[in-house]
Amino acid sequence: MGLNHNTPLEKYNVKGTDVWVKRDDLHNGDLDLPPWAKIEGVRRLLTWKELIDRNKPVIHLTVRGSYTGWVLGYYGKELDYQIKIAYGNSKNYPMESLEKMKSYGVDLVPIKPNMMKIVYNSMKKMADEKGWQRLPYAFDHPVYHDYWREKSYLVFRDKELSKFDNLVICAGSGVTCIGVIQSFLDVHNFPMEKKVYIVSTSTISTVANKLKRWETYFPNNVMINTTPYEFYNEMDFYETPFPCNPNWDKKAWWWLEENIDKLNGKTIFWNIGA
Repeated sequence: MGLNHNTPLEKYNVKGTDVWVKRDDLHNGDLDLPPWAKIEGVRRLLTWKELIDRNKPVIHLTVRGSYTGWVLGYYGKELDYQIKIAYGNSKNYPMESLEKMKSYGVDLVPIKPNMMKIVYNSMKKMADEKGWQRLPYAFDHPVYHDYWREKSYLVFRDKELSKFDNLVICAGSGVTCIGVIQSFLDVHNFPMEKKVYIVSTSTISTVANKLKRWETYFPNNVMINTTPYEFYNEMDFYETPFPCNPNWDKKAWWWLEENIDKLNGKTIFWNIGA
């Protein structure tokens, strides 16, 4: 089977209203890869010859809760790339995640924990000094955006599925949302009627600025929301009807349940990870 490029749409009832869920957490198929919708996008970025020279080491920064290191390690071993993963060397970083990356031959690069920007700059300085290549932060690159735009277009071009009025999706940096929004909204036909509800685990301004950079922010149609739960709060008290990543998607589904009565029309929830 390999990767599952045709993940299912499932219908769930939320307080009397049907919500369709794109189960993209099943994208890993039968491979030893995480339940994560970004796998193929990351693979395409890693293998983009105009960006990465496979004969030179590649370093990327990952955070606790992210599957990035696992995916890069998997394809690094399969495709013969030298992968280095930087991470905040905290006692809270799960040992099983580090062991998983090491099992695929990843060179771990621990960095003193600090604010994300400081940790990233430390990694960047190290890479520049040693001549290591870096993947774009949060995969913010046209190749990655194109992948998500193409992928989501295959869902939204369907005559029945194109009747969705609302899209609910989680965001950290906002990068993955860009291609999906570009497919969902009819940006060439104003005024647009469809609505996108982003549930952010960072700040509203962080996501808005990222969308603006790629001309994907339409204030009347793209609403950015936050939740009262911090990123590393896994909301153990709360159950979802399908597997959700507790740092990202779980918070978005909680937001949807709390606000379902405010969403007019037919809604799709894009589940990125479990």
